[in-house]
Amino acid sequence: MEVYMKCAAGIAERFAIVISPQLLMFWDNSSEPWGVKNIESRYAYANKAYYDLINIKRSLHNIEGSLDDQLPSSIAEFAWHFKEHDRSTLQVKDRLCSLEIHRYGSEQLLQPYYFDKFPLFDHKIGKCIGTIFHARKFEHFSLLKHINGERPTFFCFFPPEQLFSDGELDVIFYALQSMSSKIIAKKLNLSFRTIENRLLVIYKKAGVHCLSGLVDFCRAKGFDRYIPQKFFCAGSQLINAYPKNRPLMPVSRNHFTA
Repeated sequence: MEVYMKCAAGIAERFAIVISPQLLMFWDNSSEPWGVKNIESRYAYANKAYYDLINIKRSLHNIEGSLDDQLPSSIAEFAWHFKEHDRSTLQVKDRLCSLEIHRYGSEQLLQPYYFDKFPLFDHKIGKCIGTIFHARKFEHFSLLKHINGERPTFFCFFPPEQLFSDGELDVIFYALQSMSSKIIAKKLNLSFRTIENRLLVIYKKAGVHCLSGLVDFCRAKGFDRYIPQKFFCAGSQLINAYPKNRPLMPVSRNHFTA
């Protein structure tokens, strides 16, 4: 595949990245976001799933040749982070993974995604000529679920049922993390008695009498996978460890809290 781009000065510049037809066919048909950037972090390719993720219509705006800060998308403000991640990937010549929390999709909800970045080599010259990226949803899984024979699932960002109020859903979220009423009260800046009263209302609505019953109810209904939007902050952070023999430049300050 050969890609034609424009440099910042507007002068046409030819930049060729050769990608096998097999990979292109795989990416074009994949339901997961994939893309390629050159060594300047300009997009050389992105599949439809990635366009959908960043909420850009390909028919109206082709991102090939663009930098992240030039995109009409909420991710543009984090372009500096993405470029540093690209540079780090080129430096270590191995996969790097970042946790990205941004407003994705047509609904523009804050959601967590893993972004894996791989170095793209030109076999003829033996050098990195860019990066390949792949986005995947943040999985909801634990060793206990594995032991119990449960399959990995994904978090959801809408309540599975309109059974509880927003305030009750906040309490449920923290209660499912095994937090006491005292800690939940501190987290939500409410009184201990208010949390206790909300739990009683929650138990009644769920038809249970204790926390263990609520846990079972939430697992059965899917409330254990729900995360309220208020507990997310947009951000970008590298998360994987690096080989000891490959020192890595500092990437960024932590700009996210989940």
